[in-house]
Amino acid sequence: MDISNKIILLENTLKEFSDLEKKGLDTSSLKIFIKNLKTFEKIQKSRDLKFANKISFEDKLELIKSFLEDKKVFPRIKDLIDFTNSELELGFKDQKESRALTIQRIIGRIQKRPGLKDKVKYAVNKIRNEIMHMENQKIDNKELSKIESFAKWAEILSNL
Repeated sequence: MDISNKIILLENTLKEFSDLEKKGLDTSSLKIFIKNLKTFEKIQKSRDLKFANKISFEDKLELIKSFLEDKKVFPRIKDLIDFTNSELELGFKDQKESRALTIQRIIGRIQKRPGLKDKVKYAVNKIRNEIMHMENQKIDNKELSKIESFAKWAEILSNL
């Protein structure tokens, strides 16, 4: 079974949960997983076809959006805002808006200034390298998960 069929299966499963979702079941993690799986599929196809340089700007923005939505990398909105302020120099203030709206604003600024796309790529590599070379060798599971996520995203975004 290839990834496309698994995505279809997961989307059908998500539809089956719609009644439970109306009763309060939180399916947001499954939705994000499906979205990340679709992004992964795009990346794999582009690697297989060796067209990584021909990914459209919109697809690149989708990859960046998926990175910003990763809760392992940015567990809190404040972490996301701190990243954009320190690495992308966007000057966001503490926001009361939702995570989705904050990400939408960040993507909007990247659309206006395409050079920020490269800044995201370099920032992720820089942070990954800093985390990997920390002197403190006592790493808990949460930090390990964050390190693995940054490593994964650094590899994905390096092809942009």
